[in-house]
Amino acid sequence: MDEDHIVDFLKSKVEIWCFPRLLRELYRGTQNLQTLLTEKLTAYEAGKEENKEQISRKVRNWLGGRNQPANREEVFKICFALSLGEERSEKLLLSTAESGIHYRNPRELIYAFCLRRGFDYPQAQELIEALEQTGAPKSSLEHQKLVRQTWAEEPTQHLTISIKNEFRNITETNELKKFIRDNQGVFGIHHNTAYRKFVAMLEYLLRGVSDNYTFTDVPREKKYSIERVTEEYLRMGVPYQKKNRQCTKVEKFIKKHWPSPKMVQEMYSRKRDVNRKTLLLLYLVTEGMGVEVSEKSFVLEHCKRMDMMMASCGMALLNLHNPFDYLVVQSLNLENDDDFMSWKLERMLRKIFRNDGKTVYLEKQDNSCT
Repeated sequence: MDEDHIVDFLKSKVEIWCFPRLLRELYRGTQNLQTLLTEKLTAYEAGKEENKEQISRKVRNWLGGRNQPANREEVFKICFALSLGEERSEKLLLSTAESGIHYRNPRELIYAFCLRRGFDYPQAQELIEALEQTGAPKSSLEHQKLVRQTWAEEPTQHLTISIKNEFRNITETNELKKFIRDNQGVFGIHHNTAYRKFVAMLEYLLRGVSDNYTFTDVPREKKYSIERVTEEYLRMGVPYQKKNRQCTKVEKFIKKHWPSPKMVQEMYSRKRDVNRKTLLLLYLVTEGMGVEVSEKSFVLEHCKRMDMMMASCGMALLNLHNPFDYLVVQSLNLENDDDFMSWKLERMLRKIFRNDGKTVYLEKQDNSCT
């Protein structure tokens, strides 16, 4: 298909990933899903501002596909409410919050233990409070301290995957206490592997060079600011505002977590975790870090490399029922081999958001990118 056909297909025919359908597939119980979620979440919020009617309306919106949980904490509450266990909770988090359980985050580590043991959410909160003195940070300030420590001092063997492998055999609370005490020096709330990959790709766009990679497919640029790099390379015509019109479901999916200059700056300074969408955009803009791929296996090889990158960062693999992922894959599959992958993606995005402006970076000989 050409770009117009791809955009038309995405708007009218593609089956978009559906949160309520995933919930129903993961839930193993027999009780009515809406009733159970409303009762459990109301119990979790006892004594807080939200009342049962507010929670009931929120659950109806989730199950009606009108919106999704606002943050990871809400997703964890759903996992506990539906007794999903550790493995199915991982699937829900990957699909909903872009990354699975982060085993170097002490709070999520405790959640994983409680989900494994079949504990409920209030029990998990009690355990977090009891274990605060053995490594679980009490405040956002302590979280930030952990982030800086683990980035500066973390040994290679203490990656999240290593912590996860060691954690597999923990079944008792006293074992969990010892595990947290022994590993508190390498805990952190952000994904270090994702940050390393993010920095390697962003540094090239900022300076045109990298200590670890050689890029051959992207033109040399002078030193850019993060704001300019984000605006010229990563925004791709995706609007900041709705421009006085309602966004379609497809547009909402695409815009969610789309990087802004402020977001990228916060990722770079480790005030915010690196998100999946930004990593995939950077992969396209840097042409897969300059990797040479044969024409015959071009699409398959790049998809495989992106999946490997996502897996190493604990993030969801490519999913063609996700509108953004669908466009990413199609940007590899389009003709015009002389075009950069990011050009192809940007042209489709501008058609989706009805933006007729031209791309402002990577000048092409015919000077036409729309």
